[in-house]
This record gives sequence, C-alpha cells and structure tokens, in this order.
Amino acid sequence: MGISTDFVPANQVWAEKMGVTFPLVSDMPRTTLQAYDFLDTDPKSRLYRYAKRAYVIIDKTGVVRYKKILETPRELVANDELLAELDKLK
Repeated sequence: MGISTDFVPANQVWAEKMGVTFPLVSDMPRTTLQAYDFLDTDPKSRLYRYAKRAYVIIDKTGVVRYKKILETPRELVANDELLAELDKLK
C-alpha cells in the first residue's frame, strides 16, 4: 500500500491517472509517517512537514524487515531489490 499526506479524493485521482493498482492511504495528520521516520520537518521548506520517499516491508507479525528512506522524491528503489527482500520472507 502507499501512504500519502494528500486527502483521499486527491489520492484516488492520482492513482487513476498513474494506473496505480495498490491501495493508497491518506495520512493527513502524519502520525504514521512520523512513527516510521518518513516525515521531513525542514522549517526552511515551504511544505515544512512533507512525506519522504520511503519503502518499508513489514512481515505478517508486524515486524519491519526492510526500510529505506530516499533523499529525493524522484528516486526509486529497483523492483529487483524489493523482490529480493520479499523473497527473504518466504
């Protein structure tokens, strides 16, 4: 699933436009983002409290098995890397 600070209707429009097939969850109060340290709180930024680009894999028991926070929103983790991490859970 994806987590965004946008409100639900904005997530729905974006998902349709981009062809996203997984659920997008709204975290407008930013509680989940803050709990996982995915929240940037740079007072010099015009956005101030915005979500960092991050990936997390949580196993069935709720244990974080993989976490990667990227420096810029344009960066992506390669699918091969994510699939390799998921294979480790088998």
